[in-house]
Amino acid sequence: MTHPGWGDGWNAQPVPEAPEHPETVRRRRSSYVRARRRRNLRRVLVGCGVALLVVVALGVWLAVDAKRAADALQAARGDVRDLQEQVRAGDSDAADKTLVQLQAHASTAALSTSGPVWTLAGSLPWVGQNVDAVQTVAQAVDDLAQHALPSLMQASNLVDPAALAPVDGRVNLAPLQEAAPAIVAADDAVQITAQQLDDLDTSSLLPFVAEPVETLQDQVADVAVTTATASRAAQLLPAMLGADGPRNYLVLVQNNAEQRATGGIPGSVLHLRADGGAVTVVEERSGGSLGGLAEPVLPLTDAEQSLFGPLLGADMRDVTFTPDFPRSGALAKAIWEQEVGGTIDGVLSVDPVALGLVLDATGPVQLSDGTTLSGDDAAQRLLNQVYLDLEDPQDQDAFFSDTSRSVFAAVVGGQGDAPAVVDALAEAARQGRLMVWSADEGEQELLAPTVLGGSLRGVDDDSAVIGVYLNDGTQAKLGYYLDLTIDGEVTECRPDGSQLVRAVVTLQYNAPPDAADLPSYLVGLDNIVPLGEIRTNTLIYAPTGGGIDSVRVNTDPQGLLAQIHDDLGVGARTFTLKPGESGSLELDIVTGKEQRGDLRIRSTPTARQKGDAVLGTACEM
Repeated sequence: MTHPGWGDGWNAQPVPEAPEHPETVRRRRSSYVRARRRRNLRRVLVGCGVALLVVVALGVWLAVDAKRAADALQAARGDVRDLQEQVRAGDSDAADKTLVQLQAHASTAALSTSGPVWTLAGSLPWVGQNVDAVQTVAQAVDDLAQHALPSLMQASNLVDPAALAPVDGRVNLAPLQEAAPAIVAADDAVQITAQQLDDLDTSSLLPFVAEPVETLQDQVADVAVTTATASRAAQLLPAMLGADGPRNYLVLVQNNAEQRATGGIPGSVLHLRADGGAVTVVEERSGGSLGGLAEPVLPLTDAEQSLFGPLLGADMRDVTFTPDFPRSGALAKAIWEQEVGGTIDGVLSVDPVALGLVLDATGPVQLSDGTTLSGDDAAQRLLNQVYLDLEDPQDQDAFFSDTSRSVFAAVVGGQGDAPAVVDALAEAARQGRLMVWSADEGEQELLAPTVLGGSLRGVDDDSAVIGVYLNDGTQAKLGYYLDLTIDGEVTECRPDGSQLVRAVVTLQYNAPPDAADLPSYLVGLDNIVPLGEIRTNTLIYAPTGGGIDSVRVNTDPQGLLAQIHDDLGVGARTFTLKPGESGSLELDIVTGKEQRGDLRIRSTPTARQKGDAVLGTACEM
């Protein structure tokens, strides 16, 4: 049977598809999804593989750069060592060649740690801060090599220490004046670099990165101290030596045989004049000739009256009762100008131990009596033997005057090795035996932070400063036999950044058993203490913002005279000792907040003990 729709028309129509079974549809869809997932997985794996290859390539690139930078920095360190030796030896030609090598190595290190790879690595967590530290170190070395060292080289070529030695009593100031701008510029560059390195927090760095960074921080910090000193010297010396007109100075020769806070009694005072680099002695007076004033020449604070008494400002021999040398300088200037007249532009201070250091450099000097004085015997003769040999105080004063003039003549006359003399003066300053104060505010601002400044302070940057000072109360010269020892330990770093300190201050009186039979000028009068005994006022200054928690005197809990001097807490105790006896203070001291650096102790320099010490820190830096 046929159908009307059959035929050609019917053949032209598409055959309809039969509907699929639902299970067939599900299976096909699952297969499609699996295929798509396989395709996506392949894409992901390929992408990860490419990324991994990129990371590996970047890591290799970074490692190669890091190795190149490390080699360059190692070579640069050797260059610096060679450069220092060549500059010391005065071999400027070799030093110039070494500087070129150093600059090339430093540039290689800086370039090897820069670029997009290092930028990318620096953005990565955990790794980034280590990369940043390496980049900072490389850039710091390059900055020093390209900017600071050339200026210092220029200055060293201009200023030969030997050329600064006085000739016929005069220092040629022209080379120092010419070199000053280069020295100041070099210091500016070093200070910037030192600050950049100091800003690096090494506590979060990997150990193999942190260790060399900390080493460089310390090295550059030391360089910064040196360049800062050189910069100040270049700015100060020409003017202070009279380049712009005559200057008048006092030199207090402190006698450690009768203790004062900054050393000893100013038994002799020299008036110096500096003019165009020439320094001459105008006159010399004994400290006693400038005493006995009716009242202090400058108003004294209540704390000064309590701790030192009115003689601080009324007797030249007592202006060093205070441990603040700028205050001593201002008082000495005022006493001289009132009693002698004229204008004093500054005050210097030295002691016999400092003179001995200078004599080690200049060689012995001959005195008017035909004897010689050398570095080996200067302190002993000036602090003790003179009182055994000469009983008349006028004869003693003449001996001190002769000695001072002879040593001064040796220095200004260019005797000995000039660099050695400079080193001796620097060592004397570090021991607290050479101090300088200027009446010019601008100059004093440059002097104050240095070891020459002698300023009373309770903190230095982030380091707490404890003061231990001695003032004689016997009016005798028995202090030569008194030894001061300070033992201490920083025991704890507290959460607020303050530190706890345990300190033991001991006075040991080593006079001979028959001290009472020593010459009268040496043992003093018997209306203060029995002859042969010594009385000493001991002052303990707490750090800024800190205080003395507890004290034991000769191991027994006892109190101290308490006072506040220039915003610093002070505890005072008087010891009276017989020959062979000792007295001690055991103290628990707390520093101010955020004083995490090495704790420092500044103390009176005695005949045998230096004036400063560093105890370290209990805080991890």
